[in-house]
Amino acid sequence: MKNSIKTIISFLLVMLFAQSCQNKLLDKEPLDIISDAVVWDDPALTGAYMANLYGRITPLAGLYGTNIFGGYDDFNVFASIVASGEGCTNLPWNLTLIGQGILNGSGGELEYFDYAIIRDINIFLINLKRGKNTADLKTQYNAQARFLRAFVYFEMVKRYGGVPIIMTPQSIDADSATLFVKRNKEQEVYDLIGKECDTISTILPATDQPGRVTKYGALALKSRAMLYAASIAKYGTVQLDGVVGIPASEANKYWQASLDASKKIIDDGQFALFNKYPDKAFNYQSIFLEKDNIEVILAKKFFDINYGHSWDDFENPNGNYTYWGCTYSPSAQMVDSYDMLDGSDGKIDWQNLKGYLRPIMLKKDPRCEASIMYNGTPWIGNRDTVALWKGVYSETGEKLLTEYATYNGRDVVGLDETTFQRPSTGFLLKKFLDPTHKFPITNSSYQDWLTFRYAEILLNYAEASFELNGPNADNLNAVNQIRDRAGVAVLSSITLDKIRHERRIELAFEEHTFYDLRRWRVADQELNTNRLAAFAYWHFNTTPNQYEYEVSNAETFNRVWKSAYNYLPINETRINNNPNLVENPGY
Repeated sequence: MKNSIKTIISFLLVMLFAQSCQNKLLDKEPLDIISDAVVWDDPALTGAYMANLYGRITPLAGLYGTNIFGGYDDFNVFASIVASGEGCTNLPWNLTLIGQGILNGSGGELEYFDYAIIRDINIFLINLKRGKNTADLKTQYNAQARFLRAFVYFEMVKRYGGVPIIMTPQSIDADSATLFVKRNKEQEVYDLIGKECDTISTILPATDQPGRVTKYGALALKSRAMLYAASIAKYGTVQLDGVVGIPASEANKYWQASLDASKKIIDDGQFALFNKYPDKAFNYQSIFLEKDNIEVILAKKFFDINYGHSWDDFENPNGNYTYWGCTYSPSAQMVDSYDMLDGSDGKIDWQNLKGYLRPIMLKKDPRCEASIMYNGTPWIGNRDTVALWKGVYSETGEKLLTEYATYNGRDVVGLDETTFQRPSTGFLLKKFLDPTHKFPITNSSYQDWLTFRYAEILLNYAEASFELNGPNADNLNAVNQIRDRAGVAVLSSITLDKIRHERRIELAFEEHTFYDLRRWRVADQELNTNRLAAFAYWHFNTTPNQYEYEVSNAETFNRVWKSAYNYLPINETRINNNPNLVENPGY
């Protein structure tokens, strides 16, 4: 137990310095022998341990990662975009294993199996109780730590199904029967999460310092987790004696639990849809840029170069002189999925499209303009618009593709289609980018990651309400609030498909789509088709000279979805370390 304390002493000291506690620290024991009692009796040290726990839980930071390799954990945090089909990458070491159909028992994609953090949370809870801090501080920190543990269990169960539930620190001296724990049933893990959220939501305050969980963060976790459990029960299959799968008879119980948690958040009125700006695209874009706005229920905070991330460095157009740039590109299917402003089908007739894309894009759902760049998108830096044409056709019809060359006074390849990280679809990901951050470098981005936001709660409510009661005014209104805020035509009637579509658009690129497709058991319908690119080419052989578009496979492989991928593999290494961990079906 003391070894665990020592591993975070350096972090505690940094936190104490930030909290102006340096002088107090100097009066304590030598740094290499700080005792457990010092940590658990001192509010600042206990708080620093708490901050360390928040900081180490990677999924809280979503796509922004945790300051590893410039903010990314070996690019694993990006994998959900590619696996979901929302986008593609041409990074040779990050082609999706799931998309290619080659993920096997060795694992290696979307991994999160973190019992080190579970152990340290359990240690924290035991020692917090023993320390001499005030009863109120103990109560609040106990609830926060239990939320973090429930959040970690949710991130594991949504990937793997049932995982071992460990609620007290294991001793290294324990016998193998104690150390080599078995996987709990999937339902048991979801029940634990729901029960913990119920308890801690009655303890935590309604408001607290930004970046820390409140009662509404706990309710938001319950809203999300119970929605997943209900879907698994209704659409999944029980296997391995319940280690994966939940009995269908339990579905309504979980729908109701999700609905109740969502309704509590909605009815209390602490949050609302961000609707500050009349420009609908700019308004939606600003949700992810304006810190602590009215829609944010829980955010992972980033501050400065010492605790920033690198999203802008990795995702800005190449013309903004970033080292990486354009790492992940939305697929043409994702562009097509955004409705037109009047609510009609937004699929673009690429084969017959001529001229600039912008006039058509401005007729689509404004969330598309806020989320996706294309050839001609206004942007920052050393030019007015994004330059994403892939080549030119000469007067004789010859296709020219030479980078950094000109033809008839025009660049053969657009500036943002050149250099090391070439976009793979003809589109760039705009969502989350800071348009004031002109020339970003590693760890220089400060946007917070919105772990939970109010729009998701409305969508959770709509889905649970529909599954329980069918179409009604309440679930229609929940969806229409979001569509009205977005600036797209509201719906006159509601179906489950419409709710799911709205979820995919509103929460696009926020690490929901892949897991939603799995829990609905529709990934085989969505992810067995190749992701497409729609590249612009300038034609000198037409009158007038103008852009035309060519659709092609954006990736070097054909997409294959396997039913086994509804769960990730526990993986061979973990099973070798603990033979009581049974592998998931299909691996």
